[in-house]
Amino acid sequence: MKEKEFINRYGLFSSIVVTAIGVGVFSYPRDLTRLVGSDGWFVTLISGAISCLLLYLIYRVVRLNNYNSFYSILHYNFGGFLAKICAIVFVFFNIFSIALGMRVFSEVLKMYLLLRTPTEFILILMIFTGIYLVRSGFDVLVRFNQIAFWLMFLPILFIIIIAAKGADFTNVLPVFNNKPLDYLKGVGATIYAFTGYQIAYLLIPSAKEKDAIPKIIVKSMIFISLFYVIITIMSLAIFNKKETTNLLWPTITMIKSIDIPGTFIERWEGVVMALWVIFYFTTFVNGYYLSSDIIKNAFKVEDVKISSYILMPFIYVIALYPENVPELYKISNMTGSTLSTFSLVILPVLILIVSLVKHKGGCRDEI
Repeated sequence: MKEKEFINRYGLFSSIVVTAIGVGVFSYPRDLTRLVGSDGWFVTLISGAISCLLLYLIYRVVRLNNYNSFYSILHYNFGGFLAKICAIVFVFFNIFSIALGMRVFSEVLKMYLLLRTPTEFILILMIFTGIYLVRSGFDVLVRFNQIAFWLMFLPILFIIIIAAKGADFTNVLPVFNNKPLDYLKGVGATIYAFTGYQIAYLLIPSAKEKDAIPKIIVKSMIFISLFYVIITIMSLAIFNKKETTNLLWPTITMIKSIDIPGTFIERWEGVVMALWVIFYFTTFVNGYYLSSDIIKNAFKVEDVKISSYILMPFIYVIALYPENVPELYKISNMTGSTLSTFSLVILPVLILIVSLVKHKGGCRDEI
């Protein structure tokens, strides 16, 4: 087990963050503002706190089961048949999420950069690029996450500071002006934006400092929550509640509105789209590797490289299925919440209960 423990604190933190924050940030301010108006920042903090608890639940499950792989945990607690069923549902949730995210990603690219490029070409190119990184190995993936973290957030921080000069932060007022039911609806609709942290099933067993994991979990969720809070507040401050709800992707429009006379950059959205390729790709490739690893263990596939090829056509078909963007978001809202509830809440709770009832604290051997 010791030879597999290679992930340091920063590797664990950065991998959770870059996997959780993806293309959902494009439409996040719009979805939230429609439900709770200027109180989106408050709902984001609530959703972040809930997600932090769910991520800690994953940590508890893995720790109770001797830091074994996800499928080993399922097999030990539920037996072979139920373990395979749960693994298939979990993998379907992962590929469903990353496939629809890929479609959103391709639509954004086509709108702002690649106007005449077929959607099919973008999807195939992204999938094969993901397979290349999956084939490189888990250690390479973690190092990629560590580098991608700085490539993602340093430029975005710079852009946000520039955009703040023309913002009117009084647009965020008034606050706490909604009914409790509205806040609940907001949490239910936005907590899906935090998904991606299930990558912890893959990361935690390979972490070097097991005692530091709870602190890293909290830090990563604080970072993610604050990032969403800043994006939401900036969208409201630059536009207003009405305009934010009418924009398809407020975050992109916000950055597109930046105008600095005399600078050598004329089209800011082009720069940001180039950076946002990394934003989506980190979410995609980490979810892809997790799904491939589970399939490999569940069906005793020889290598994760083979299982990644098995999943490829499913990702492509799901991503291509919606005919347009409205249908894409409709399918995502209708199906995503059910799958995420099972995979991120019901399943880990069941595993935890069964593990505690057995009074053994973990798997004896990896499956």
